[in-house]
Amino acid sequence: MSNKFKIALNCARKPHRGYANESSLNQYDTLTHESWLAEMVSRIHQGEVQLKDELPIRCSHYYRFRDNHRCQADMDAEAFLFQTCVDIDEPEAVEGAISRAYILNNKEDGLWHNMLLHMEYSARKKLHIDIRMPLGMTIEETQRAYCQALGVPYDSSCISPERFILITDASQEIYRSEHWYEVLPEEELKARREAFLKRGLTIDGRQQKSQSMNVESKNGCSSQERKIAPVALQKELFPEIKAAELAPSSLRAFDLCMAEAGLTERALQLEGIRHNSLLSIFSVGACRLIPQEQMMAVIKVRMPEYAQEEDCQQLVSDFYNNYTEMNRPMTKRLREIHAEVFSDNEEDDDEQQQEEAETPARIHTFNLKLLPAGLREPVMAAPENMRMNVLSAIMPIAASYADQVEVEYADNKRQHLGLMSMVIGRQAGGKSSCKEAVETWMKPISDESREARQQEEAIKEKNKLRKANERAEEVPKIPIRKVPITISCSTLLRRFKNAPNRTLVSFGEELDTLLKTNGAGNWSAKYDVYRLSFDRGEWGQDYNSDQAESGEVNVAYNWTILGTYGAFMRCFNRENVENGLAGRILMSEMPDARFCSIPKYVALTDQQQQTIWNSAKQLQETTGFIDTPRLRKAITKWLEEKRLEAMKNMDEAMDELRKRSAVIAFRCAVIFHLLSGYKKESKACIDFMLMMADYVIQNQLHLISEMMKSQQAKNEVKLNSVSNRSTYDNLPQVFTIDDVRRAKGENYQDSTYRSIVCRWKTEGLVEEIPHHELGTDKRPHYRKISA
Repeated sequence: MSNKFKIALNCARKPHRGYANESSLNQYDTLTHESWLAEMVSRIHQGEVQLKDELPIRCSHYYRFRDNHRCQADMDAEAFLFQTCVDIDEPEAVEGAISRAYILNNKEDGLWHNMLLHMEYSARKKLHIDIRMPLGMTIEETQRAYCQALGVPYDSSCISPERFILITDASQEIYRSEHWYEVLPEEELKARREAFLKRGLTIDGRQQKSQSMNVESKNGCSSQERKIAPVALQKELFPEIKAAELAPSSLRAFDLCMAEAGLTERALQLEGIRHNSLLSIFSVGACRLIPQEQMMAVIKVRMPEYAQEEDCQQLVSDFYNNYTEMNRPMTKRLREIHAEVFSDNEEDDDEQQQEEAETPARIHTFNLKLLPAGLREPVMAAPENMRMNVLSAIMPIAASYADQVEVEYADNKRQHLGLMSMVIGRQAGGKSSCKEAVETWMKPISDESREARQQEEAIKEKNKLRKANERAEEVPKIPIRKVPITISCSTLLRRFKNAPNRTLVSFGEELDTLLKTNGAGNWSAKYDVYRLSFDRGEWGQDYNSDQAESGEVNVAYNWTILGTYGAFMRCFNRENVENGLAGRILMSEMPDARFCSIPKYVALTDQQQQTIWNSAKQLQETTGFIDTPRLRKAITKWLEEKRLEAMKNMDEAMDELRKRSAVIAFRCAVIFHLLSGYKKESKACIDFMLMMADYVIQNQLHLISEMMKSQQAKNEVKLNSVSNRSTYDNLPQVFTIDDVRRAKGENYQDSTYRSIVCRWKTEGLVEEIPHHELGTDKRPHYRKISA
C-alpha cells in the first residue's frame, strides 16, 4: 500500500457503516468506476432515494481506525489527515459554491489559497467540498470560516471527527487536487501537531481527555496548568507581542483593508465573530503592509478587549509566522492601498496619477475553470495556452442549439444568437486542438442531419430506378442543419427553406478550402449570407431555370473555420475589409508555436462527452425570450469605456469594432447564462462577458485594424472633419507638430497629430520643408501649399 495516499473506506454494497478499512486511493478510484455504482447513483437521481442506504462510504478526517471500528473511541490520532469536507445541502447554492470555491482557491494572499482538495456532486446532486485545514485550526473552526467565506450556512453535523461521506461514481467528480487524501510529510505533520498542542489540544485537534490533564506536553506545561493559568501559558507558548508606538500610516492601512474585506468597526466589536473579522482583514493582505508590532498597536485601538485575549495573540502570531510571505508579489489592490497609505508627498501623487493616465484601460480577466458544464470540459482538456482558441471555436456551435432563444440587447432591440468564429494561426500551429471539441459539440446535429440525408438520398435513388411510366416521388422537405462549408448558394437556399427559423451550422478545417469557391463566383454571395445571418436578415435569389433554387428566406447560419494567416489575408484585404463581415466574426489568434516543444492533448472521456451532449440538449430545449438586464447594464458600461478610450486616441477602427465586439461577447454570455441554470445572471457570467469583449476586440484590432485604417484613409474626403478644417485654418503658413497640438487641443496622443499632418501631405495640402532650409532647428517643419 502506498504511504503517500491513504483513505478509510467501506467498499461494500449496503455496508455496515460502523466499519471502515484503511485503503489506498487506487482502491477508491477502482470503486468509483464500477458500473453498479454508476447505475445506483443514476437511480437515486431519478427519485429512488432509499438506495442511498446501499452506497459505500469514505471517511473525511481519518484514514485509520483501531480494529477498523469507525467510532470516536477507536480513532487513531496519528492517522488524522488535516482535511475536512464541507457539505452544501441547498441545491440552488451548488453552482455558486463551485464558482466561489475556485475563486477562494486561486485568490493569492487569501487564507484558502491552494486549500481546495476535491469537489463532487453528492448522491442527491448536492455538493461535497474537501479542503485542507489551515495550520492550527480545528475541524469546527475550519468549517465555520470556510462556510462564511463561501457564503453558505454552517452545518454543525459536518464536524464530527468520525464522519463519513457517501461515495458516488466517478462521473460526479468535479475537481481533484493532487494532494487529496495525501499523508502529509513528517515535517509538516510535526508543525501541525505542535500547533494543536500549543493550544492545549490533542495532536488531531480535539480537547484533551480528563485522564491526561496532568501529562506533561512537549512544551513542558501540563494540560492542568494550561487550564488554570491561560495567561501564563500564553506568555510561554505565544510570547507577548510588544505593541510599538502606533503610526498613523498603520491605522490607515488597517482601515483600508477592513473596508476591502467589507467590514465596519462595529463588526470588530461583536463577540463571537471577532476572530473571523480579524482573519478576513488579514486575508486581504493587511499583514503585508503592517509590521507585527504595529499590528498589535492597531488592534489595541480598534479592538481593545479582544486584544487582551489569548485567541487574538494566537491568531496574530500564527498568521505572521505561517501565512505571511513578505517576498510574494502583491495583488493589484494591495499595491493601490500601499500607494495610498505611504505616498510621501503631492509630487508622488502627481506621478502616480500621470502613470495611471498613461496606463491602458484594464483588461478584464476570467478563470476558465468557472465555465459552466459543457463549456468547461473541452476547454480545460486543451493545452493551457490554447484554451481561449477552443472556447472561441465552440461558441458558435453551442449557440446554434439555442436558436429558439430571443434576447434583448443594450440598444433595446431583440436579437437571436448568431455567431461566427475564425481561429487563425501559422501552419502546424495547433489549430487542430479545436477540432475534437467542435466535433463533439456538433455530434447531436450531425447525427440528426445524417439521418435526414439518408432519407433524402433513399428517395432520390428510388426515383432514379423508377420506370418511365411511374410518377416520381416528391422529395420531402427534411431539415438538414449541418451543411458543408463549401455548400453552393443554391443548395444553401434550399436548406434554409427546409429549416425555417432554425440555425444551420458548418465547420471548416481550412479557410483556404472555402476561398476556392471564389473561383466559381459564389464568394460575394457567401459574404452576403454570412453578414446577414448575424442578425437573421433576409436574403434570396431568383432564377428563370427550374433547376436552380429561387426564393427569399431569413438566414440563420453559424460556423467555425480554422485557417492560416495567408488565407485570412486573402479573405479580408484592403478592398473588402469594410464590407461588414470582419467585425461580425469572433476572431481568435493561436499562440505563436515556433520553436516550441510539442503540446500535450487530453482526450475527452465518455462522461465529459455526455456532459457536452446534455448541455446541447439543455440549450435546444430552452425557448422564448430570456431577459438579461445585468448583462445589458455591464456591456453598456464596457461600450462607454471603449468609446472614451477610442475618442481619446482618435482610433476610428476601435470605435467601429467595439460595437460588434460587444454584441459577440453579449451573445456568448447568454450561452454561459443558459448553461449555468440560474434565474439571474451570475457575477461569473458578467465577468466572462467582459473578458470575451476584451478578447474579441483585441484580436480584431490586431488582425484587421491596420487594413481598416488604410481603407478609411482612401475613402475619406479631404478635410471632411470640421475639427481638422478648423485646425488647418488656425495654423501659420509654416508650422510644426507643436503648432498642430496647440491648434487642435492638448487632449490627443502624439500619433494623432502626426496622422493628421500625414493625411494633409497625402492630400497635397502641405509639404515638408527640407532640413537644409531650417538652419539650427532640426524639428520637422511643414508649409501650407496654396490652392
